[in-house]
Amino acid sequence: MLVTEILRQNAVLYGQEAALTSVESKGLVPFDDASYSERRREITWRVFDEYANRVANFYNGRGIGRGNKVGMIMMNRIEWLPVYFGIMRSGAMVVPLNFRYTTQEIVRSAEFADLDAMVLDQRCVQQVQKGLGSMRRIRSFIFVGRKTECPAFAEHYNDTFGISSTDDPGNTIATGDDAAIYFSSGTTGSPKAVVYTHHTLELACEQESRNHGQTHGDCFVLIPPLYHVGAKMHWMGNLLTGGRGVLMLGFSVPAFFEIVSREKVTIAFLLLPWAQDILCSLELGGMNLGDYFLDDLRMIHMGAQPIPPIVLKKMEAYFPKLDFDISYGLTESGGPGCINLGRENLQKAGSIGRPVEGWKAKIIDKDGKPAEFGEPGELLLRGGGMMSRYYKEERETALALKGGWLHTGDIATKDQDGFYYIVDRKKDVIISGGENIYPVQIEDFIRQQRLVKDVAVFGLPHCRLGEAAVAVVELLPGAACSEDELMDFCEALPKFKRPKRIFFRTIPRNATGKIDKVLLRKIYADTELQPPPLPVG
Repeated sequence: MLVTEILRQNAVLYGQEAALTSVESKGLVPFDDASYSERRREITWRVFDEYANRVANFYNGRGIGRGNKVGMIMMNRIEWLPVYFGIMRSGAMVVPLNFRYTTQEIVRSAEFADLDAMVLDQRCVQQVQKGLGSMRRIRSFIFVGRKTECPAFAEHYNDTFGISSTDDPGNTIATGDDAAIYFSSGTTGSPKAVVYTHHTLELACEQESRNHGQTHGDCFVLIPPLYHVGAKMHWMGNLLTGGRGVLMLGFSVPAFFEIVSREKVTIAFLLLPWAQDILCSLELGGMNLGDYFLDDLRMIHMGAQPIPPIVLKKMEAYFPKLDFDISYGLTESGGPGCINLGRENLQKAGSIGRPVEGWKAKIIDKDGKPAEFGEPGELLLRGGGMMSRYYKEERETALALKGGWLHTGDIATKDQDGFYYIVDRKKDVIISGGENIYPVQIEDFIRQQRLVKDVAVFGLPHCRLGEAAVAVVELLPGAACSEDELMDFCEALPKFKRPKRIFFRTIPRNATGKIDKVLLRKIYADTELQPPPLPVG
């Protein structure tokens, strides 16, 4: 069943029940009812469905439908998902864009994706306005937000979507039709435009519902930006069961627990930085879990990148009654966890798990042959949720889907029990003096130092070794530690894996929580690494 049809079904079955709640966390005062009420909005499944119809009918009335593409560049808000579903219901492809994009990035993405229309909010007005002269193909800009803030180049959503018909537009859409274009996070270079069919989205609903064991009674809190495929796909399990979703707009540790407590949240989706923030607050005594009602919370899902074993173990210690869902997926695999650790396998901490129903995985060596147990190689995936293609990139598509398998670019190993472990990104592997160094292994080691909050390891040019590992470390608030002290701690590592330099600063992460190593390499590009002395005699 198409996801747009699942929405329609929910409107029939649960029309008067809440579908989406949004809570603005900025300025939220814990335990203050008035403060909370001011920041809370809610819509029912019927209103959600009707709003999607309004969006679809508006665009069809403007001649936008099958064959067209509509961009969305907005921060998370309660209108986001209804607009998203409405664009798909019109027959057009929806193209979510990162609201942090610069004008140049917006223009480049709009041109590459052949956008015919765009929906934006106040956060993005300035960037879009500067690029208007270069986006002449776009014939409709719709602004979502306060009418007094609507720019002159756009129409307000109340005057467009708001006055359109709530009737079903009646468009015929097949499961194999193109539904969306998502730009990958581009952590190893330029983002790629990944095409999904409606079937991809349908499978995401089923997969996430299974992974989370979701029921109609579950309430899912969603924090990551909705333009990112993983955020939305994890919510899709809620769509399938007709459960309520809560959009937390912005993140702080006290606000997170306030919302979980008040909204009776049962499942929470956390990116690694937020899990680390929670642990930091608890370890430093900055909050008391006993102040919050957490009895309904049954599961925390963590993903978007490998979860360090020490983080998972600490979370289990603080929340012993909860299930932890750890999964692996990427934009090209449809977003949600196509490999899942499973709630019953947490003794395999550090593993991403085993392939879920409908998916296969294997590891190949540099010659394309199956790797032995424990031998690092590239992880390949195959399943129904794979991307259709890279938009307008036939050569890249052929390479990524060679032999019918998705080549992930991730280096992994497999143990005798069939569990997979991510070693590192293929492009992040450091080759130092002929030895392969996997940064994630060094990062996991350094995280065990009690003063370390976060760490990133990457390679820099070395005049003798070719490349050498360096580390950037973010300490816990108020902690003090020198480079020499951490160097001494790293003496326990094999000599070739020890960082040649350690720097201290906040670790930059993108909106999906992944470390921005491209930026770090630029920041430290001019660093000179002293070669070891040559042997004498």
